[in-house]
Amino acid sequence: MVHLSDIDKLRKHIPSGAYPIVVQWLRRNPLQLSIVRPRQTKLGDYRSAINGKPHRVTVNNDLNKYSFLVTLIHEFAHYTTCVNSKRWLQPHGTKWKNEYHRLMRPFMSRSVFPADVLKALEHHLYDAPASSCTDIDLMRVLRKYDREPRPMLEELEDRSVFRFNEKIFVKGPQMRRRYKCHCLNDRRLYFIDPLAEVHVHGPMIARKAS
Repeated sequence: MVHLSDIDKLRKHIPSGAYPIVVQWLRRNPLQLSIVRPRQTKLGDYRSAINGKPHRVTVNNDLNKYSFLVTLIHEFAHYTTCVNSKRWLQPHGTKWKNEYHRLMRPFMSRSVFPADVLKALEHHLYDAPASSCTDIDLMRVLRKYDREPRPMLEELEDRSVFRFNEKIFVKGPQMRRRYKCHCLNDRRLYFIDPLAEVHVHGPMIARKAS
């Protein structure tokens, strides 16, 4: 269960208009909510109850309050889908999408989200992808509210040098949805999401012939 002290800590991470509904959820459902250090590969996750451990939801602590709430609802939809199903279901199948819609609807108000986020969420809910991070339009709107937004890969010039996941890359061409990037550490090619937040090192400097 989520302790009252942990629920109170949640207050600073979500919009004030959402707090009463979220508290009601957490008091009614036996799950463990953890606000954790940032992870580069995910904003949050859900793990089902196993070996005596409760259902667990984690959310990164560096998200702005609107991103945090969207991520929390996404993961809570995994929890409600799991406890209401007696068989294995696709993680982001029809039942999860129905739960995600149902849980999001009480928050679709100007008392919770600003107008631009509401508009992006309306489009997002028509066919919610596996993650808010894979919805490019929603991600662009949400990151406007980051305190110190880092540049995204799609914003860099071709041949820019950047750091991502502790490796150094050179940005290459876009192949369908992802960018083909050359890793200077292991000389392999990687396909990286255009919305990946990166640390810029500078433009690629060509060597002059001696």
